[in-house]
Order: sequence, then C-alpha cells, then structure tokens
Amino acid sequence: MSGGAGEGEVGAFAGRRLLVCEDEFYVAVRLERALLDAGASVTLFASLAPALAHAAHEELPDAALLDINLRGELSFPLADALLARGVPVIFLSGYDTATIPPAYRDVARLQKPVTLVQLTGRLEQLLRR
Repeated sequence: MSGGAGEGEVGAFAGRRLLVCEDEFYVAVRLERALLDAGASVTLFASLAPALAHAAHEELPDAALLDINLRGELSFPLADALLARGVPVIFLSGYDTATIPPAYRDVARLQKPVTLVQLTGRLEQLLRR
C-alpha cells in the first residue's frame, strides 16, 4: 500500500470498528496502522476460518476490508456473512474485475496496490451510507 496526500488523517474513523482480513504481513500492518491512526478499532485476521468465527460470534464491525485470496482460500464466504448482516465490504485485491464472480461485482473493490487516500476515501463513502 502506498502513501499519499491526506495520509494519517487523525480521527476520520474515530469510534468505528473495522474488520481487516489480509494475509500479506506488511500490507496488513500498514492497513492496521493507518486505520488505528485514523481512530478506528481494528480486528485483523490473516486467514478465513478465524475471521468467519469472529463474524458469527462477536459484535459486528462497521465495515470490512477483505483481501480476496487468503493463502489460497477465497474470502467470499466471509463477504457473504457480513453483507447478509448489513456490513459494508471493500475487497482489496490484485485480481482484475473479470475474475470476480458476478455475484460480487457490485461490492466495493480497490485494486492493489492501493493508496491510503484511495482506501480512506472509499471507506468514508461506505460508512456514510
């Protein structure tokens, strides 16, 4: 993830609970740090099973950022569980739109590498709905 103007806007997500599912360590750490710096509470997962368990048994997040491919597992079941409960989802992926199943083409998506400005802007849009 790249930086950019507006990086680290303090308080933009104050009081917001965000679920992040990302298996690339350095990407996950950058995402977490940027979101924490913006005031969010972040729950971070690197694989699908614990994220699914969390989504089923814990308080729902205000939004979720999901890498599509998590060590060979697709995050679509997690997206389904969250979307069914009204949680907005943003897919973060290097996949091109043509490889995403039609059922998910209307879900917000950011192409990796994503800048912090792109991420925070899209997240702000989703949280305003």
